[in-house]
Amino acid sequence: ETISTIGASFAMKKVDAPGGKTCLVYRYLYNTFGETISTIGASFAMKKVEAAGRPCNLGIWDTAGQERFDSLSSFYCRGARAAIICFDLTDRSSFDCLQSKWIKKVTEDAEQGCHICLVGTKLDLVQAQVASRMVRKEEVDELAAKYHADVFETSAKAGTGVGDIFARVVEHFHSRVQVD
Repeated sequence: ETISTIGASFAMKKVDAPGGKTCLVYRYLYNTFGETISTIGASFAMKKVEAAGRPCNLGIWDTAGQERFDSLSSFYCRGARAAIICFDLTDRSSFDCLQSKWIKKVTEDAEQGCHICLVGTKLDLVQAQVASRMVRKEEVDELAAKYHADVFETSAKAGTGVGDIFARVVEHFHSRVQVD
């Protein structure tokens, strides 16, 4: 039986501060949360998953968000069938950067028809009122509609919504394969 491979470029976060995407990857792959070091360049992981009884390899590129690694992110986007674009719900500038830079990069460099997921991180801080929500859900939904993107709000710390992102990526891939 053939196992499909989905290249998911987990490629984006805000430019100058941690956006939480490496923590999301760790939560998904290992069900752990803790301190992570900044990604230098990119890291890659593969997870074998099953959706609707069909096996699938999910290849995940976690690219560095710092500006000095911008040229590399185009390379990792190339051929991606899904892009998980993260922003920090408690930091307005991360969402602004997502709009002005990262979506453009994905639409230009990834596979045509690349499935985009817009992911707000650090939901736990908002829910616990430790930090204020700086990005309204309506704004994210409006942006997502322009790019036929799915929207998720997550907490890597609590594990909220993390598995849903990847399950949707696999589900979307399988629905595209059936159409093609």
